[in-house]
Amino acid sequence: MKTNIRFFKVTGELQRDIFNIVISPWKLLLETKRYYEIKPENGAVKRIYKEKLNTLITETKHYANGVLTCSAFCTEDYIDEVQKNILQQLQLSIVAYMEDLQLNQLALDKHLKLLVNRQLLEVGN
Repeated sequence: MKTNIRFFKVTGELQRDIFNIVISPWKLLLETKRYYEIKPENGAVKRIYKEKLNTLITETKHYANGVLTCSAFCTEDYIDEVQKNILQQLQLSIVAYMEDLQLNQLALDKHLKLLVNRQLLEVGN
């Protein structure tokens, strides 16, 4: 089954203060009722299930070194939508990490106050 569908991997990467979108073309090798087999110019064949097309995948499992990344495979007509979804997903990730960090900061502040109060009590005795 040969079609003229062109696939692209759209990747958004945020590294500290630099944001990059990379759009790389992938060649269709095989289409079945359930999936596509696609391949980049240089690299291994990947199987994309049809229901996963245009679906974002967060590639950053743990925030480290200021890097957040997510990507999606899509056809050419969905590139703009996928880029917008990547931006939204990265923003949501940042908000979630910021909330977690604020909770961590509150816990540290509370513990520091307990230590200071304990030291003041010990000095007072």
